[in-house]
Amino acid sequence: MNHPASPAFPFHLLICGRPDSGKTNMILNLLLGNKIQRLFKEKKGCVKNCYEIFAKGPKAYRENVTFRALKADAIPNITKFSPDRNTVVVFEDLCAESKKIQDRIVPYFISGQHQGVSSIYVSQKYTQTPKIIRENITHLALFRGSGSRDDIHRIVRQYTDDPKKASKIIDKHLRDQNFVVFDFTKAFDDPLAIRLG
Repeated sequence: MNHPASPAFPFHLLICGRPDSGKTNMILNLLLGNKIQRLFKEKKGCVKNCYEIFAKGPKAYRENVTFRALKADAIPNITKFSPDRNTVVVFEDLCAESKKIQDRIVPYFISGQHQGVSSIYVSQKYTQTPKIIRENITHLALFRGSGSRDDIHRIVRQYTDDPKKASKIIDKHLRDQNFVVFDFTKAFDDPLAIRLG
């Protein structure tokens, strides 16, 4: 995560897009860089197991990390993490889970930074993500199918004098199978506040 466009720890990232739009690949690239391309010519079939692959991979590619897949009802209390070590927690496709589960996720986005925790919430639709999480993100990545043009309009209106025109451009960009990243830690006029990918 040494790339200048990567979020600085701790961060809170919301990634939205329909299935097979590139959400998981973004997470892999964010966390692991291009190591997966150096290990495997084809990514097919290794995406689900990639975290374990890097924990147990060849020494040159091994990371000093622990990966665990947890069931939605086993999400630990945020205070269980050590603030002395950076931690990334990925909540993938949990927006349809009960309010009780969502209530366990919310503290990661409200106070996770105090425990050294960066949180990533992955959802198919922007509007399906709980509002309290949306209000506490530092970064937003939209892929195709992530929301309507009205949803995009609501997001971009804080960055431009002409949100209608901007949302039209971004919507076209997303339809062309690309993605857009909003960095809410940057000033409105910073060229890296909105990045097209």
